[in-house]
Amino acid sequence: MEVSGNQKVKAPRPQVFNALLDPETLKNSVPGCDSAEFVDFPTGRQLKLTVSPNFPGLKGPYNVFLQTGEVVPPSHLVLIAEPTSSFGSIKATCSIDLTDVPEGTEIVYNAQAEIEGKIAMTPDFIINKAVKAALDQFFKNFEKQASTAKV
Repeated sequence: MEVSGNQKVKAPRPQVFNALLDPETLKNSVPGCDSAEFVDFPTGRQLKLTVSPNFPGLKGPYNVFLQTGEVVPPSHLVLIAEPTSSFGSIKATCSIDLTDVPEGTEIVYNAQAEIEGKIAMTPDFIINKAVKAALDQFFKNFEKQASTAKV
């Protein structure tokens, strides 16, 4: 599965970049997120999100571990997520580029996800609808959080 798009945020680029890495901002932006905290692993620090999605057949809670790949402040970031449950797993990589625009910052994202297990048997149109709804809600929440965050 591949998802890409863009979103404008009414905040300066450094503020938006920092908000993408802030646990509290993400907790308040990710639909169904119950908690967000940093966890130290031998391979490095990861952000642990506990998420209870509101999609039929995908009730949680799920632990999602986010780690960063490439990080070029304040313009580029790669996030890697690997949530796992009894329904299967999803390995997602999202490349995010930030550019200055007159209204603030434009976020351009491109994500690829590999889906395995029972969840992979869900028809594409259902998954695509759920992902689109979640992204729309995330960006609505994120816009509010990032535009009021402290740099």
